[in-house]
Amino acid sequence: MFYKKPFFKESLYLSILIAILHYISLELYLYWTISWFDILMHFLGGFLIAIFVILVLYSYSDFESLKKHKIFLFSLIVGMTLVVGLGWELWEIFVGFTDAINDLGDTILDIVMDVIGAFSAIYYSKNKLWEKK
Repeated sequence: MFYKKPFFKESLYLSILIAILHYISLELYLYWTISWFDILMHFLGGFLIAIFVILVLYSYSDFESLKKHKIFLFSLIVGMTLVVGLGWELWEIFVGFTDAINDLGDTILDIVMDVIGAFSAIYYSKNKLWEKK
């Protein structure tokens, strides 16, 4: 049962929190009026994607074998987070939310925050899954 797996609740609650924050931020223009709000959202998004990747790997793969290859596992989690983060940035460019040339610093910061969120999720999950005997 997927909903009984580690990090299902965290993924669900964080998804709801991000959706609520995103809705409020669009209504109140928080992305444009509070300079650090976008940074927070990218951190939370990176954390969510990484936790979700860990949940899927734990649920549908031989996680015990994957744990033996920590560098590969960390690279996979961070890599999937990067794929989603880069996809999000490309979507923002495509729909006209950002200008890739003029907002390059912001785009790089967004991707860095996605990765920091992923590393934070790995650290958060470490005691629950990696150190488990």
